[in-house]
Amino acid sequence: MSEPKEVRNNNGKQSLLALDRIEDRKFQHDISDACVKKNSLVVLPTGLGKTVIGAMVAAKTLQIHPDQSKVIMLAPTRPLIDQHYKSFLKFLEIPEDKFSILTGKVPPKDRAEFFEIKQIIFYTPQTLRNDLVNRKYTLKNTCLIIFDEAHHASGDYPYTLIADEYRDQNPDGNILALTASPGASKKKIIELCHNLHIPVNNIHIRTRKDTDVKTYLKPMDIGKIGVNLTELMEDSYFAVKSLIEKRLHYLSQSGFLQKEPDFDKIIRKDLLKLNKELVDMVEGLNGDKSRVYSAISINAQALILYHMIELIEQQGLDILLIYLEKVYKDARKRNSSKAIKVLASEARLRDVYIELKRNEDLSPQYLIHPKYNVLEQLILQEISKAPESKILVFVKLRDSVKNIVEKLRTKEAIMPVRFVGQATKSKDDKGLSQKKQIEILDLFKQGNYNVLVSTNVGEEGLDIAECDLVIFYDIVASEIRLIQRKGRTARHREGKVIILYCKDTNDEIYLNIALNKLKRMNVNLKNPGSLRSYEKTQKRDHIGEAMVSTRSDTIPLPEKTGYEKKKAQYSLQSFLNSKENHPNDILLNSSLPMDLGIRNMLTEKGIPFDTGNAPAHMILFNNIAIQIYKAKHLQNDTEKLLTDVSTSLEELYQFLFLIVIFIDFKEGYEGEKRLLKRKLHEWNDMSSDKVKLITIDMVEELYYFIDNIYKHNKKKN
Repeated sequence: MSEPKEVRNNNGKQSLLALDRIEDRKFQHDISDACVKKNSLVVLPTGLGKTVIGAMVAAKTLQIHPDQSKVIMLAPTRPLIDQHYKSFLKFLEIPEDKFSILTGKVPPKDRAEFFEIKQIIFYTPQTLRNDLVNRKYTLKNTCLIIFDEAHHASGDYPYTLIADEYRDQNPDGNILALTASPGASKKKIIELCHNLHIPVNNIHIRTRKDTDVKTYLKPMDIGKIGVNLTELMEDSYFAVKSLIEKRLHYLSQSGFLQKEPDFDKIIRKDLLKLNKELVDMVEGLNGDKSRVYSAISINAQALILYHMIELIEQQGLDILLIYLEKVYKDARKRNSSKAIKVLASEARLRDVYIELKRNEDLSPQYLIHPKYNVLEQLILQEISKAPESKILVFVKLRDSVKNIVEKLRTKEAIMPVRFVGQATKSKDDKGLSQKKQIEILDLFKQGNYNVLVSTNVGEEGLDIAECDLVIFYDIVASEIRLIQRKGRTARHREGKVIILYCKDTNDEIYLNIALNKLKRMNVNLKNPGSLRSYEKTQKRDHIGEAMVSTRSDTIPLPEKTGYEKKKAQYSLQSFLNSKENHPNDILLNSSLPMDLGIRNMLTEKGIPFDTGNAPAHMILFNNIAIQIYKAKHLQNDTEKLLTDVSTSLEELYQFLFLIVIFIDFKEGYEGEKRLLKRKLHEWNDMSSDKVKLITIDMVEELYYFIDNIYKHNKKKN
């Protein structure tokens, strides 16, 4: 690593950024500056340097916090963690021995030891969550946590628990969330912000059309190619559709399905919701449950048939045949479900199976989805035009991945490779270990393969070489996955995205849903006022529901200020009567403890501050000093310590406040707290008029006190 450059910021500390290794992009500096002192969400298209912004925020945050502060970087997968490790090592002027990767492969005892001695730590979220749950260490000295691929922060995913623990343990710690795709709806975006404790007005977004990022992105052509169902596909489609409609009518006539039993109006999601309702119904019944059990079985049959429809539309009849063979094989098993056995006995489904088997023997080309022929032509055209091209094909199902790779191998110019997750489904469908995944990706980069056929495992979290062409073989209605897939091209050179779909089917509907969600996401993110308005509405509705459910005789608790305002006003006017003109500023000593949350309090109240090597913890308007002590540190030599500090500081400043905090003070013997407070007040009575000692029992008192001093002085200036 090169020697650190003598670059210093306004607090006198040496810059931790290796500026000579970072391309100078103004938008990255603008975004990182805005994220340093407050929790923020950064939404950028892939290829615009979210990791660089993370490194910038890390460097700038470390400079305004105590020297031993830590930065944690979280990402969903080990390969992604490895990438971030290398990037931070490159972009930061921090010795490598201060870095560490902590995953489940490192024993818990060793993780605890590494955590104490390292400064920049990279985790998979499950590992950090487990360590926090088991109280291996705390986050009190962590000044920043970066949540990469932050759209995962929902439900039971570890990001949510980690953010909550961090907020509880370290109120002054900062959070930076990075993603290319936070979700389309206002509800999703706000949920993400709430889960990571980010105010909705702290969202920083750029799209490919924004003027300050256009020059850093290569052109991306996006095309759509639709195909029609073949006659054999249509026959199979309508046969399965008729079986679904039969079950929808049963559920409707039995009173379980509230919607009209129309195949075109009911989607798979409706049946999944109904399944949950039926299971809940069974658990709540005490009498005869047979009617509900029958509905559960019928609904399960409908869900299986819906899957067959998707296979016909998206994957092809050859994949449907593979699935039907599994159905008939499972139906012969003793422990097979009733739903599978009933479907296996359906004559119309048996007719479909027999017709597909006949074509497999006589005309196998009729089983192949017409999308495959388009896919093959697109790949051959790309390779003939640019032999060094790298092509990525996204496919939903592993059976289709295997099928497509086998067919592509028959073409001399095409060198395809299968890329799937780690789970092994069967002896014919083995998963790829992480080591094997990385090996395949390296061979893809080197040109040993030119076509990577991947399931959704390739959408994020892996270092895949930049691709010249990305093809969506099938459609997902998720705008998040659409963005992740698109991000695999047009990073450093021009790229193309082609989406294949089946006309006049759910495939086309899903495509339109995903594209509309993508537009809506950008509109919502660009309009924080709309998000705040929606957030207020949701809060108001929530409060209304709470009021309805609250007993009428409940008396609301008083606000937890913990500080009587009359007492707080005791003599501020007499202390804050300086005739000098003061700058509108607060200077914080970078060693100010983080667990008090003072930095975040100032930021939330919009009070400007800088950090540096100040003589006291806080300097207000150059003439008021505030020094903060925790009571447990004053149990010995109280008078000497206070006298030494006050003597040195009162000569420098017009007023000096010594604040002693009794939050979480644990008595060594009964009455120790009372005796220590008496000793402090006796010292205060004997001290100079320029010095005032205040004892505080709740953090809200501290916030209230600082806010009042600031406001009183600001009015006078």
